[in-house]
Amino acid sequence: MTKIITDRDWDEIWAENYRNAEILSESNSFERTFKIDVPELGNCYDSSLKLRNGLWIYISKIEISQDFICLRDIFDCYQFGLSFFLSGKVKIQRHGLTDEIEELAGSYYSECNYDTKETEWWQTGEPFYRIYLRFEPQQFFASFETEQLEQLPFEIRQFILEGKTPPYYQKGKITRPMQQALQNILHCPYQGLMKQMYLESRAVDLITFHLHQFQSDNVNRQHKSDRDRIHQAKQILLDNLDNPPSLIELARQVGLNDFKLKRGFREVFGQSAFKYLRDYRLEQARKLLAQGEMKVQEISLRVGFESRSYFAIAFRQKYGVNPKQYMKNQQGVVNCKYEAE
Repeated sequence: MTKIITDRDWDEIWAENYRNAEILSESNSFERTFKIDVPELGNCYDSSLKLRNGLWIYISKIEISQDFICLRDIFDCYQFGLSFFLSGKVKIQRHGLTDEIEELAGSYYSECNYDTKETEWWQTGEPFYRIYLRFEPQQFFASFETEQLEQLPFEIRQFILEGKTPPYYQKGKITRPMQQALQNILHCPYQGLMKQMYLESRAVDLITFHLHQFQSDNVNRQHKSDRDRIHQAKQILLDNLDNPPSLIELARQVGLNDFKLKRGFREVFGQSAFKYLRDYRLEQARKLLAQGEMKVQEISLRVGFESRSYFAIAFRQKYGVNPKQYMKNQQGVVNCKYEAE
């Protein structure tokens, strides 16, 4: 019968066996490696390396002695990471994010865990071997300019700017450069400070390779479906003239990241989303002014300008005349037409 383990069970098993753990190496400021034998489950080799700039590396090798299922309510705080699988497999389900999927050697997973329930199915067989790279976005990307941050995945950028983001779980392929960096981590030739600096460099390499894969995938997917989403974004703006969503919210509604939406909107419509919205508002205002059935203040509010003075400035910049004068001119044209008839 397959054993079922809850979060509480796992913590108790870990605490009970930790006292007998074999410490393989330990440094208070940097590295800690140990081996734990858990009779009812198997044995675990675990190495944790705390680097600078909000980076951590965890190396785990687990040999399972019996099948078990782990039920986890994980992470009451945000945790971002890249999981690189070197051998073995485990089946998981991130409830609300994924169906049942197998995490396999040759693949890596980009994830943000927060308030997420997870079921894991562990089976005996090939040892489970993983390198987990954890990073703290607000600390790691602290020195980057706003323009540079726009090139990051939407969820990471949102967390940097707002301190929160929905949890996510995305699959990637371990490339040759990634394989080399992972092997360098496992077989680091240095000790002490040089080891820390070397591992930090390899961790940054892995993040760089991941972001490059992310950007390449985005470029390859810039086809009709993306154009449809950009047109959908335009329609959402036009349907909400008086209270348009923010760029981040608009991107979320159409299923694009905001960097991609900004770039795509310019490619499709030749201007930014909110320049397009502003011009559309002014054109609608011009038509209403020409009809002469509403006051200037009413028209300003109707098309989404809360400030009459700002509306007047924007209208004059676009059409060369202020709204009230434009209305008078149009009424004069109409009167002249009627007199001629």
